[in-house]
Amino acid sequence: MMEPQKFLKTSSLILLSLTISGCALFKSPKPIETIVTKTVIQKQNVPIMNRPKPVVLNPVEFFVVTEKNLEEFITDFKKVNTEFVIAAMSIKGYENMSLNVAELRRYINQQKSLIVYYEEAVKPKEETPPPQK
Repeated sequence: MMEPQKFLKTSSLILLSLTISGCALFKSPKPIETIVTKTVIQKQNVPIMNRPKPVVLNPVEFFVVTEKNLEEFITDFKKVNTEFVIAAMSIKGYENMSLNVAELRRYINQQKSLIVYYEEAVKPKEETPPPQK
């Protein structure tokens, strides 16, 4: 029987030699293929839609009525229109409505600018040939 220390050395040497030469003993069945990475730039194909038709607003009439001209206004109004209805708005309310319309206009103009910006960004660019020497 072998001494335990000698046995350990021998078995360690055998394991080490198998580990080191293990890959070299077997040949792979097929050669290793080379992977080629290729970067391809694809252009966006985003269709640019037609703009919506412009807004056409209907005319709105405002009448200024005071206590002094109320009776006259009611009789004249009933002659033109069949019914008399009052929808009152304070001066501050009218100012606020005017400011709101201006705010809507600002918002729409900014949205329009954004749309134009993105349309230009996705529009196909004409490639100019490099100058010849």
